[in-house]
Amino acid sequence: MANFQTHITAGVLTSGVISTAAMAAAVVTPNEAMFLTIAGTVGSILPDIDLESSKQSRTVFGAFGIFFAFIALFHYSQFLSIAELSLLWLAIYIFIRHFIWRLFNEFTVHRGLFHSFLANAFFGVVGATIFYNFLEKSDTVSWMGGAIIFIGALTHLLLDELYSIDFAGNRVKRSFGTAMKLFDYKKPASAGLMTLVLVGTLYVAPPTNNFVALVKSSDNWAYLRTRLLPEGKWFDLKKLRLNLANSRDEIPRNTGSVD
Repeated sequence: MANFQTHITAGVLTSGVISTAAMAAAVVTPNEAMFLTIAGTVGSILPDIDLESSKQSRTVFGAFGIFFAFIALFHYSQFLSIAELSLLWLAIYIFIRHFIWRLFNEFTVHRGLFHSFLANAFFGVVGATIFYNFLEKSDTVSWMGGAIIFIGALTHLLLDELYSIDFAGNRVKRSFGTAMKLFDYKKPASAGLMTLVLVGTLYVAPPTNNFVALVKSSDNWAYLRTRLLPEGKWFDLKKLRLNLANSRDEIPRNTGSVD
């Protein structure tokens, strides 16, 4: 299997390219592109959250702990004192990072259910739901977040399968085929339960109409193709300075006058 650094690097590169394309197509803002890149990077290590001794598992549950602790902090910031908010933040973080992490690893096996397309779909839908309900992003951006999490997790499975092939020795390792599967064939009951949870999550997930229309739009894909390569020289500094100067001139300035 690929190591932690390889998964992170692949996740950053893949999600960065997709987020950059979305920003260039004016589908997302630069701030949203940053969120999408982070989401895709997290997605690239999610399949290893069931590996108790891995950095991936500790990192993901630590990130979840921080995220949901801050969500609670924002929600109750106007109603609780600083001391109460601090204790609440710490309690939620410790609960998720340590208790939920331990409980999760008691009932999961590495390269089981979470190393599958079913789990990737689950990660994506949950991600879209978090973007929509907790980060208050639009339905389109939320599903883009879910899609990029799915793609990030898919890169993880692909890398693990590639690392199961010894190209130098011209042999296939015994682990080949365990990293990428539709679901955990050894535990169909677990797969059935995750499918039920996935369907239930879809009820609180954002609407898909706008995202589907965006993906199917031929105009958007045509515009992306025009932005793919530079029209003239690569990194034309003269043209770049001219465009920057024109964009600054278009920004309205506060003259300090009072009507």
